Amino acid sequence: MIIARADKKKSLELLMSLLVVFLAVAIPAGAQEEPTPVPEPPAEEPAVAAEPESPAAAAESEKPAAAAEPAAVEPVEEAEPPVAAIPINYRMKTLIKVAGKAQAKGVIELVVHPEGGEATKVRVNVLAKAKPKAITSDLVKELDFAVDERYKVNRTGDQKIMVKALKKNPPIAITVTTQSLSGVSVTVGNG
Repeated sequence: MIIARADKKKSLELLMSLLVVFLAVAIPAGAQEEPTPVPEPPAEEPAVAAEPESPAAAAESEKPAAAAEPAAVEPVEEAEPPVAAIPINYRMKTLIKVAGKAQAKGVIELVVHPEGGEATKVRVNVLAKAKPKAITSDLVKELDFAVDERYKVNRTGDQKIMVKALKKNPPIAITVTTQSLSGVSVTVGNG
């Protein structure tokens, strides 16, 4: 008796699972509906002339608007949202601080932009487990190579870099563009 009930229960569960699978496959294929049509705007009626020239012209002007040819609807192009411009802070002295130890290898990218000059991208590849002193050393080398003789790059400690504009030279802007390096933070501020 118990065996017969167990077989009935298993067969019922098997039948239900097959039904669920069948419905899951059959319903989405048949449930695809056509998109709802967009209603067309009402056609504008032409302005009625003060005196029609002939009775045929008068009959045409009295036709209902629905009988007139529908106006072609042009697709509306979606406008892209405006992109906010990042403000550029030019400084005579810029302090760059490096903090933390690299947990994995990654990249630090800076953009060096002298006022009235051309921007230069500085990219430093950092190995895993690199300490701030090594990262700062690599940044100093790359920054010194990127800026010209009008600017001086000094290392002011194990984790700090100072970039100064020499006398009567335009200020410089340094921004961090990419910092895909876990465990390390690079900040740029006033010197």
